This record gives sequence, structure tokens and C-alpha cells, in this order.
Amino acid sequence: MTSKSEQPKRRPGRPKATGSPQTMVQILKTASFLFMEQGYEKVSLESVAQACGVTKASVYYYFSNKAALFTEALLFVLKIAHDQTVLIVNGPGPLRERLSEVAKRHMGNAHIDFETMMREASPELTEEQVDRIRDGEQALHRLLASVFRRAMDEGEISESDPMLLSHVFTATLTVRNRKEIVNDLQTVGQTSSEIVQLLWRGLEPR
Repeated sequence: MTSKSEQPKRRPGRPKATGSPQTMVQILKTASFLFMEQGYEKVSLESVAQACGVTKASVYYYFSNKAALFTEALLFVLKIAHDQTVLIVNGPGPLRERLSEVAKRHMGNAHIDFETMMREASPELTEEQVDRIRDGEQALHRLLASVFRRAMDEGEISESDPMLLSHVFTATLTVRNRKEIVNDLQTVGQTSSEIVQLLWRGLEPR
């Protein structure tokens, strides 16, 4: 019979499995914020651990490397953005008001350019990881495209390519990062309303 002192030891550097989903969610929330704020290159597993108030080994317990954490963190934030957008675009009110609210919510979050971040990360990502992130991104575009398609069918906006409209709409929201546009004098709310107003002039039925 094996004595207590002879029990096999747990591998060093691996925290005891707690089975707590809260820890993993907290890591994902923190990592997604750091990646979106600083980009891929400036974030490390150690900096994520410090920001979470957990050990680096705890981060490694859930995510084998930075690429894995980056992938899951982006999918996490894309899913949140998708679900929040669903609630807004399927809510009450004219489409123009709902789009303004989507723009305001999106622009209220600090983040760097998505494509810049993906270019930084791509050398370390597998093809499968890139495909998963892109599919998460496209889910939002498919949602917006379906909203534009429905508005066209109902005569609320003029006929055009709904997927193109989705990409144009989200692309315009990247001006959030331009300090000469969003600053102390021009708020996110004002800018988001003006963006939708400019877009709407091209969408109105003629």
C-alpha cells in the first residue's frame, strides 16, 4: 500500500483543477480587453495573469499558449457583440434609431483596428484558429445583412447588397480610434449619430 509520502506529486506549475468556470471567464474578459486595447504583440500570458490577479500557471491551466488565449478571447468578445447586437436590431423603433444604438455601443468600447491585430497575430495562429475567428466575425455581418435585407423587403431602405452594407457600416465605426474625430468636443454618441445619418442618406428609398 502506498503511503501518503509516496503519493505521486502533481506536476509543478500546474494549479489544482478547480472546475470553476468563473476563473476562465474572468481570464477571457481580461484578455479580450487587453488584446483589443493593446494589440496582440504587447500582451503576454503573464500580463493577463497580473491583470486578473491570478498566477501565470492558472492561465496556462486553461490556455496552452498565447495564440490559444487570443483565439478564445476574440471569440468570446465577438459572441458578446453578436448577442448584444441581436437584442438591439430586433428591438422596437425605426431601423435608423436601432443602427445608431448599435454604433454607439460599438464605438463606446476601446479597441484597436481589428485587421491590424489579426496581422500581428496571424504568424502564430493556426489555420483553424484563423478560420474560427473569421467565422465569429462573419456571424455579426450575417446578422446585420439579414436586418438590411428585411428592411429592403419592407421598403424601409433602398435595394442594394445587404452584406456590402454590413461591411460598410461596421468599417465606418473604426473612426472611434481617430482622436481628431472623437475628442472632448465630439462625443461617441454624436459621432455615431452622424455616421448613421450619412449612411442613411444613401439608404433612403428614392
